Amino acid sequence: MVSQIAHNSQTSMVEVKTGLSLYTVELGNPDGAPMLVLHGGWGPAENEEHRLDILNEEIRSKFRIIYFHQRGWGRSKIEEVTGTDTSTGIDANIADCEVLRQHFGIDKWAVVYGGSNGATLGLAYAAKYFGSTVSGLVLRGLWLIREQDLDHDYGDGKNGKGKYYPTQWRRFIGHVGYKTRADLERLETSENPGLELVNKYWELMTGDSPEKSRKAAASWLKWDGLGATVGADNANPPATSIELLTSDEDIVKLGLSFYKSLNSHASSINSKNFLETVVAKINGDSDRVIESREELVRSLRKKIRLITGEFDMLCPPTFAYEVIEKLLESEADTDEQTESESFALKKTFQIVKGASHTQYDPGMPDAIQKAMLEIAFGEQ
Repeated sequence: MVSQIAHNSQTSMVEVKTGLSLYTVELGNPDGAPMLVLHGGWGPAENEEHRLDILNEEIRSKFRIIYFHQRGWGRSKIEEVTGTDTSTGIDANIADCEVLRQHFGIDKWAVVYGGSNGATLGLAYAAKYFGSTVSGLVLRGLWLIREQDLDHDYGDGKNGKGKYYPTQWRRFIGHVGYKTRADLERLETSENPGLELVNKYWELMTGDSPEKSRKAAASWLKWDGLGATVGADNANPPATSIELLTSDEDIVKLGLSFYKSLNSHASSINSKNFLETVVAKINGDSDRVIESREELVRSLRKKIRLITGEFDMLCPPTFAYEVIEKLLESEADTDEQTESESFALKKTFQIVKGASHTQYDPGMPDAIQKAMLEIAFGEQ
């Protein structure tokens, strides 16, 4: 019976507004705990929902899983992503999660799971709806997409990801005109180098030349994928080795529009406020007053799990740890932690040894599955 339930799946196109429908797959046990799965920033792959190691037979037997192609990605087509279009930004994507919940008759998600860009969307969704329609979060490779995070991934060649791939970083920035020493100094002294590069690539991606757009997409993706997996020793295939359902140009356009929306005050949820908002939501999701720090830590592990790879170059562990610090409303001084508090923190914030960014890396599937089950059903 378990095996039969685990292989159940139904696909549908769910209309979210006139002219836009989302390709959606319902998996697993129709009577199971509701779980929303949010794909990451390179979008869905062919039959990915059936290939994901994290959605193994046990998970499918215990959860009613809703997996969908976010607007513009894969089979959820939109006409075009333009420079002034907010239809693929953070607010629209949060609204889509609510439309799907209502469409499938789900009162509250037991778990919202996402990795990378999907983790950003999951956290932003929780900033509006944690406690009301979202009960628990499992987030992998947390990517906050603030100005300093864009600097780390794209704009900082001395202390960010570029420190580890200096030659490739110079090619990446050189593609948008930063080639000489004077160019580098100009980039370094700009207010936000990462966002500046996002905007430069956006100009190429949305310009009049298809050839320039194609080459810019290739340059962006070549840089973006560096450090995403531990590589040849990985027995599980990374997402980049299977057939993606979104064109290279659209992957980059959609990703850049998402980044731009998160750094725009036009979005109600943006990189300036959503971390503080979600902390207030998660910590305030209780009818009783939490009196001690130790009690707060214990309560967190029932609501949220942040999982990160030891060698994640894209979204290093410090990104997730910053969220933990905010949730604890202190600097989480390890010298002052009790033994039970230290144990609870390790459950809430987990670094997977030997792994990098993708959910295919060694140790990642097991950590994610265990977190899903414990958030939904309690620790066994």
